[in-house]
Amino acid sequence: MYLTAVELTTTYYPKAATMEVPEVTTYLARANAYAQGIIGGPLAAGYVDEGLKAAVAMAFEVFAQGESAQVDAVTGNITEAAPSGYYQVKRPNPLDTVKTMLIPYSFLYVSLLPAAGLRTVQFL
Repeated sequence: MYLTAVELTTTYYPKAATMEVPEVTTYLARANAYAQGIIGGPLAAGYVDEGLKAAVAMAFEVFAQGESAQVDAVTGNITEAAPSGYYQVKRPNPLDTVKTMLIPYSFLYVSLLPAAGLRTVQFL
């Protein structure tokens, strides 16, 4: 994990302290997995810096907001995410910013791979 729940609630996203613990755990696991997927694999602890943790916290915020924005506060039912019909407003994907923030870490991950790991052609 790049970002822990303690770091998230104290430094990067204090609003998460008011959330239920299972929700924080779920969304934080999703955010860490998303970051690892964009990077290409797990980075060693020595390469995890504040920028990476900020990107994971931003992904956490996007995931938590996306899940809770469609729930009716009174009934608990999930409401429609978009109006029915042919007309829908296309909104920018908020995870694009997170993906852009993670690109340097992806390059770092590839540069740390051993040279033999980059040769993937096998002759039979």
